[in-house]
Amino acid sequence: MKIYAYGIRDDEKPSLKEWETAHPEVEVAFTQELLTPETAKNAAGADGVVVYQQLPYTRETLQALADQGIHQMSLRNVGIDNIDLKAAKELGFKISNVAAYSPNAIAEHAAIQLARILCRSKELDAKVAKRDLRWAPTIGREVRMQTVGVVGTGRIGRVLIQILQGFGAKIVAYDIFKNPDIDKQGLYVDSLN
Repeated sequence: MKIYAYGIRDDEKPSLKEWETAHPEVEVAFTQELLTPETAKNAAGADGVVVYQQLPYTRETLQALADQGIHQMSLRNVGIDNIDLKAAKELGFKISNVAAYSPNAIAEHAAIQLARILCRSKELDAKVAKRDLRWAPTIGREVRMQTVGVVGTGRIGRVLIQILQGFGAKIVAYDIFKNPDIDKQGLYVDSLN
């Protein structure tokens, strides 16, 4: 079996080599180039390709792979909204993707960005760079004094709620598919408005 991976960054190469060593029955070739109709020829002889969600995978791109007998695509990301799924089905593609990224990592990133906005970090950093250490008028707000709306209470949303509750924020949540644990806490509202 041969796999051709597109868009491999320098930081991914050691992991790719480690995986290849652990699976000697699979030949792995890769490039830093992204998959396009033009670069599809690089995968000649491969059984499948591995890509990342950086470009739309159009009918033209999928056809370029199918013309070489390639009908398997694995995405190194969660979403598949950048794939022409109708074309993929018509061309007989099998598509796989990452089941989930770390909900904690994404929720923590969201919480950090929220805190940066509330603390007016960008403005304060600019003031400090000018040796201006006065707080006013750029005084930030505390998370514990905020009401935060969380839209979507799947894995990431639930972790974000826990983080924000840890800071003392009041939470209101919305999701068309209510989570029983969040529902028990009485956090849901009936509409996005």
